[in-house]
Amino acid sequence: MIGALWTGISGLAAHQTALDNESNNIANVNTVGYKAGRISFADQIYQGKIGKGSFVQDAEKIFVTGGSKITGVEYDVALQGDGFFTVINKNTLGTAETFYTRAGNFRMGQSGTLQNPDGYEVQGWTMSSIDQKNDVVSTNSNASRFTDAYIKTLGSSIIRHGDFIETIAAKATNFDETAKSDSTTVFSGAGAKTKAAKLKDIALAMEDYNTWLQKYKDDPTLPSAGSTAQVSQANFRTGVPPTSIIGKEGDSIEIVINGNQYTQNFVPTKTTPDYRQQLWNSLPPAEQTLYSLMNPVAIELMPTATEADRALKDAQVAKYDRLAGKIETYKAMADKISNKEAGLVAYMAKDRINPTSDSLDPNGMYEASTNLADMLRGVIQIKSLVPGKEFKITQVAEYSGENKNFSVKGSFQTTAVAVAGSGKAALEASREALSRLVSGNQQSVYTTQDLYGAGNTRVFSFSIEIFDKDLGMVIPVPNDGATPPQPMPIPNNAVPPSVITGNNIDDIINAINNSRTASGPQLGDYLVAKNVNGNLVIETNDSNYDVEFDAKLTYDEYDPADPSVPPTAPTLPLVADNALVEVNPNYSGRKGAGGEFMEITTRVDQTSTQSSLQLRLDVLNISDSKFGQFNIDDTGLVTIKEGGVEYAVGQVSIARFTNNRGLEAVGNNNFQRTQESGNAIYSINNNNTSGVKGQALELSKADLSESLVNLMVFQRAFEANAKSITTSDELLSTLINLKR
Repeated sequence: MIGALWTGISGLAAHQTALDNESNNIANVNTVGYKAGRISFADQIYQGKIGKGSFVQDAEKIFVTGGSKITGVEYDVALQGDGFFTVINKNTLGTAETFYTRAGNFRMGQSGTLQNPDGYEVQGWTMSSIDQKNDVVSTNSNASRFTDAYIKTLGSSIIRHGDFIETIAAKATNFDETAKSDSTTVFSGAGAKTKAAKLKDIALAMEDYNTWLQKYKDDPTLPSAGSTAQVSQANFRTGVPPTSIIGKEGDSIEIVINGNQYTQNFVPTKTTPDYRQQLWNSLPPAEQTLYSLMNPVAIELMPTATEADRALKDAQVAKYDRLAGKIETYKAMADKISNKEAGLVAYMAKDRINPTSDSLDPNGMYEASTNLADMLRGVIQIKSLVPGKEFKITQVAEYSGENKNFSVKGSFQTTAVAVAGSGKAALEASREALSRLVSGNQQSVYTTQDLYGAGNTRVFSFSIEIFDKDLGMVIPVPNDGATPPQPMPIPNNAVPPSVITGNNIDDIINAINNSRTASGPQLGDYLVAKNVNGNLVIETNDSNYDVEFDAKLTYDEYDPADPSVPPTAPTLPLVADNALVEVNPNYSGRKGAGGEFMEITTRVDQTSTQSSLQLRLDVLNISDSKFGQFNIDDTGLVTIKEGGVEYAVGQVSIARFTNNRGLEAVGNNNFQRTQESGNAIYSINNNNTSGVKGQALELSKADLSESLVNLMVFQRAFEANAKSITTSDELLSTLINLKR
């Protein structure tokens, strides 16, 4: 009877625990991600083959995936299959407690991190800090992340590598507003573009950039090789003596590119005495003779008393007019190609190796030139603005008369073949092309009037400050190499030492371009000075097109009555001392569309240490935006979409254990690891899990109907055990009374 009492009590205790478990299951029937508990009973030690009751052998969680419910709430996340979210509680002591949970009802906390309702921060592989030098390509040295000014999304993509994920995004400021047509007064024949042409070029480059982004996304393991831009030349003259036949109204020239026919009528031109003198001075003696030209000085001295005298003088002037008309016709054709054929730029050129040659050389080194003699040779260089894009020239010709009754063929060749690269390098080449079109080379333009004013004698000096991206600071170039570097104005450092008298623009150009210092950065590393149609143009070179510079061209002006320049003994007063020549505001600025370009590359490294997932783009230094559209894919990749760009900002890590039942439930939907469960196991891209589902929650695994049935069963068992105790007590009382 004592045994029966003990057995009944053990049954009461066991079934009380069972009732507690089922009550807890019922209470959590709506708890997100709840795992139902299960009681396992066992019988107790036997004596004489009779058991001594029961006990609760194990109270365990059943880690079976519950159903999911689509909520539409952006921060809700449901786990599919085995696994746990990892969360940490940063307590007041500064230490962090790690927990594991199936509940994915998350939110963005005040700090911008992904958190559960208790403020525990969700862990994962986070976005690496942005390296401003290597991860940000910007044409604005003061801008390192996207601001509200960057309203044009040029392209973006998320690229998955083996153990890391990249986001590449490019934006620009509103180049529709900043783009303006190049002045033909200055840049005709030198790659002049209209606003419409610039925007068409950008659209073509954007298409190319996004094509390479997609290729890189499809296969980021491809070998990296840069693309090459095609460069071709067309020559409207075919040898010496010249066979050019244009020279009067009704004549024309023609070129066919990609099947598109471009015709330019002869441009009748009246020359001035100054122009004729410039042309005469630019031509070598052999070409002066070839064209039967008379020195303009002699022309001006010719008599004009009679009709015959005037006719003779007009005939000499007409020779210059005809040559000037040819030059203007060739320049107009270059401008037409630049503006009609999207993705191409055309400009007058010369062969640097053999500048007086009148025939194309496949081994020549052609460069832009608006020198009158160079342009008269009729060489137009055509360059693709999009690397890897091929174009075809099929015809170059001149026509005489409106009916084209006589023609002469020109020649054409390609000195750089279009080559499409592959991988990251091809993408970078496309990006550089797009960036250059959006922004363009910075240029400072000085007209003759800007330089010489009223024509007094001026002695020039040039200095410049440049923002060097590699150094991350503004430096004077050239400089003395000291720390900090001190400026060395030209001509003080010119080799050979000289004074920039400024008698002509070429004096200034030669002094600037020939500037050298013993060490340190050289001026030629950043910019070049050019004579463009009689204007001084100082612009960044192509390798450093996005460099920002502040040029200072100053002069001392002396009274022209002084016989020496500069005066050996300044007995006469200075007219101006160290005066600044202001750049011409109408022509200076950015050569492209005048916008600012920026590309940012971010990285989520899955081999790095896990930490809290930050969702605010301003904290991540991507943009100024504090908000964005949250999304999570089936691999746990967290993205924030803002301004038309989706950024990969981290990846939720999904933990797995060798023994889930060894985890200790600690409340608040959380578990902690134990020695029995083992350490958490993670995998790259969470590829050892079934994944996650965004905007959904895992439902409770508690079954209400089953629990209610169990409650009744356990209740009956509890009552029965209680009855066995009362019966045993009655029997024991009877025995005691019998003894009495």
